[in-house]
Amino acid sequence: MRAYLPIGHSGLEAFLAQGSIQLTQIYAATPIFLDENSECDEEEIEYLLAIRAGEAALELRTSLSSPGLVLAIDLEESQCGENYEEMITVLGPVSWSQVACALLAQEGADELAWFATQEIAPELDSWK
Repeated sequence: MRAYLPIGHSGLEAFLAQGSIQLTQIYAATPIFLDENSECDEEEIEYLLAIRAGEAALELRTSLSSPGLVLAIDLEESQCGENYEEMITVLGPVSWSQVACALLAQEGADELAWFATQEIAPELDSWK
């Protein structure tokens, strides 16, 4: 299941360094969210969730000029816990190998900038 994690700069640094992270909740296509957005296809659902995670990520920035950081993560079925409106609980740690990409949110933007996983570490300092 593709899920979206808003994360602060220091949290992303720690995740990169340690290779895993323990999460409590993450944005995901829950049954309630899918029902409320039944007119949307899979791509639109992922876009809506990424945008919501991006909005939450803007609250975690280190400065107003910093982007909001979101990680797209591919969760295994065994990691998916309780469902809420647009989030699920995460059971067990998430490894760095499950990260699909990074998305950067900018204040007032309708789109998120996409970065491949191999671009995250080299770009990290520029996202402060």
